[in-house]
Amino acid sequence: MVAGYAGVGKTSLVNEIRNTVDSRGGYFISGKSDQFKRDILYEPLIFAFRKLVLQLLFQSDAAVNNWKEDLSRALGINGQVIVDVIPELEMIIGKQPSVFALPPVESRNRFHVIFQNFVSVFSTQTHPLVIFLDDLQWADLPTLNLIELLMTNSVGDHLLFIGSYRDPDVGDDHPLTGILDNIRQNSVNVGMICLKPLELLHVKQLLAETFLAGLLIALL
Repeated sequence: MVAGYAGVGKTSLVNEIRNTVDSRGGYFISGKSDQFKRDILYEPLIFAFRKLVLQLLFQSDAAVNNWKEDLSRALGINGQVIVDVIPELEMIIGKQPSVFALPPVESRNRFHVIFQNFVSVFSTQTHPLVIFLDDLQWADLPTLNLIELLMTNSVGDHLLFIGSYRDPDVGDDHPLTGILDNIRQNSVNVGMICLKPLELLHVKQLLAETFLAGLLIALL
């Protein structure tokens, strides 16, 4: 978790690991909570995985076929559950059979199970998965609950979740605080990075190094 004031550089810091993940054959996906879209359930997670599915479609035909086999095996007869929220997936796994309508609670539980199976396909030793969700202070409760499920249930040993939030907006009574406590109680390590604004000394050092680099380039 990366916390700090708005504009302090949380997103920029996290994005620095993207190239490292890509160079090691992994996938780095990201989504962002929107304070005006809190009525759209799971929106930041769904957005992140829609981008991933589109990325897969640009791979070779052989690779796409391999993804089709892996996803079909993981989703079974419930592929439509994921296609309903990620329509692009149908271009990989094909038309799916309809699923039985269930009462709200049972429908939510089914979605949680199938979504975990879906995520497990992408979090393997061959291609580890990093999920970054920004602005979690605005995340809807279903999204936070699903994050908890992903972190506390086995969806592969090669999944890293990174979340960022504005710490002034997340107090002891915020749902995110409770979710993080639940995750820790399940013996999951939650690392914390609290970013602070640059101090005058840091700005001076940055300017000195920048001007020095520019001078050296000019001399060359």
